[in-house]
Amino acid sequence: MQENTGLYFRIEDYAEIWRRFLIDIIDLLTVGTLCVALFALLWRSVPSKVILWFWMAILFGYFVILKRSRWGTLGYRIGGVRIVGLNGQSPSLWILTVRMMFLFVGPFNYVADLIWLSGDPQRQALRDKFAQTYVVRKKAIPAGTGRVIHRQYFLLGWNFLFREIESGPVAVS
Repeated sequence: MQENTGLYFRIEDYAEIWRRFLIDIIDLLTVGTLCVALFALLWRSVPSKVILWFWMAILFGYFVILKRSRWGTLGYRIGGVRIVGLNGQSPSLWILTVRMMFLFVGPFNYVADLIWLSGDPQRQALRDKFAQTYVVRKKAIPAGTGRVIHRQYFLLGWNFLFREIESGPVAVS
């Protein structure tokens, strides 16, 4: 595949807003439970800074390493989805780390993320736009190849330029 092309999927193959919401709830509850259990086990015997590092390791392991693996997170397994980059392959660790950082921006970002998702043609949330990823059904196969285009968006006074795949056939020159 050329550098200026990428894969797109049928609209039915992109994860819907209700599925994404369910996945996020399952994954946040899973990670939260792991972090609380770890805290309950270690809070008297280990300094709080060490516990914080353990929590960061859990977050990274779950939202980056596990999400990139063929197994996926518990939410991804139950939701029947996987995450792909513009080329249709599993995204890099760096890309998933960037995507995970949206957890730390706060609840406002999460609400904006879901609102954005409801109106996006490829059902990309803001974190997906920044990371150049798509969440698609587990068994989805690409519908075709499209040009990588740069689309400009304005959000809360900020100006963003995101790389996206143009749906439809690539013009042959």
